[in-house]
Amino acid sequence: MSFHLTSKDIRLVDNHILAASCEGPEGWHDSTIDLDEFIGNSDGEFRTDIIQNFSHSADSVYLIIGQDKVTLMASLRKWDGSWNTAQHLNLSEMISNNGGNLYLADDPFFVVP
Repeated sequence: MSFHLTSKDIRLVDNHILAASCEGPEGWHDSTIDLDEFIGNSDGEFRTDIIQNFSHSADSVYLIIGQDKVTLMASLRKWDGSWNTAQHLNLSEMISNNGGNLYLADDPFFVVP
């Protein structure tokens, strides 16, 4: 995992698409992965099980890019309509760079193109 160690220009597009230039065997490749496909919001907390589309109930979504990890930050709406602020999720534990492509590290269906 730790995609950030072999990626540069890491950014968030439209509050839910992780984009980066990733190192591959033939150089650098632009790659994206839609975080809404595997990250959800359950009563104001990030979830990575069956719940999806966290960005539909999120505000102030951004990344903190550190030397040891990339963290997704957001305020997430709770069921009562209030906001749970400063929620965080370590994306470096979930996402990998394989051959210049970002992918969910635990995805058994991922095939390197």
